Amino acid sequence: MKYIATIGDQTFTMSIEGNGVVRVDGVVVAADLLASLDGTLHSLIVDGRSYALRIQPLEGSYRIQVGGELHDVGIMDERTHRLAGLTGLLDAQSGEVVMRAPMPGVIVEVPIKEGDAVEKGQTLVVLESMKMHNEFMAPRAGTIHSIRVTKGKRIEKNSVMLTLA
Repeated sequence: MKYIATIGDQTFTMSIEGNGVVRVDGVVVAADLLASLDGTLHSLIVDGRSYALRIQPLEGSYRIQVGGELHDVGIMDERTHRLAGLTGLLDAQSGEVVMRAPMPGVIVEVPIKEGDAVEKGQTLVVLESMKMHNEFMAPRAGTIHSIRVTKGKRIEKNSVMLTLA
């Protein structure tokens, strides 16, 4: 499976192939990660070099300490990253967010209404596609500006579902 890691303004594509083989942006890297007893301190061996890591899970990311430096690392699987890009949720910290349907389907739930104040991570729309329910959540706090979908109605790929201001 492929994962997308974001550190600051840099993005890396990684795939874990097993037997200690990891690809980072297509480059094969020999890697092994060992956890300690306390669950936060890890030993990472990359191409024969050892690194001590302290990993703290955060909401939607990890804070990793390596050699005295702290890094906030966002990690998502390829499917989630693709969905976030199609719905316009990546880098949506300010301005108007236009949420589009990444696939055709039927709207199962719209638990918000125009003018509602919403919190980051709050479910805004549930779309059923290929017998799977896909929840679309607020990428940040804001106010629902407009809703273009209703429960039970079909929606086509790339159709606007709502806007968040």
